Amino acid sequence: MKPAVNAFPMPDKVESALGRVQSYWQSLRRGENDIPFSDDVDPSRVPELEDQMMLVTVFENPERFRFETVGTHILRYYGVSLPGKFSDEVEERPPFDSFTQQCTATVAQRAPTHYRFETSGLNTGYARILLPTWGDGHVMMLLGAVARL
Repeated sequence: MKPAVNAFPMPDKVESALGRVQSYWQSLRRGENDIPFSDDVDPSRVPELEDQMMLVTVFENPERFRFETVGTHILRYYGVSLPGKFSDEVEERPPFDSFTQQCTATVAQRAPTHYRFETSGLNTGYARILLPTWGDGHVMMLLGAVARL
């Protein structure tokens, strides 16, 4: 099922760490391109945020999303190793609630998306951003980041 247009909209102001990841993504755009090329993304260029970032490969027909790299802060939060797994193979729980749907929306919209999950008293609140990158004529990879609230 395809998400509605403008699913997972970007808020006017994103969480500080996510905003810095988005600024990094924007800095990679070439010329008049709306989104950067996948081969330009290198999380190690943002060492202060690398532990909060992830790279997800996009597959078409059928559409699936595979975790390539996942920062150590995200892995500790989730509690299970993710690199090499597809999003539909992992349990939907913080920080990956509605993750596959957000990936689908990011690819369909070819634009950044945002997800925020707030809780009261459980200390599991977080926000997540997904940013599309281009390669081989389609959205090829997503740059993502998670920030705890």
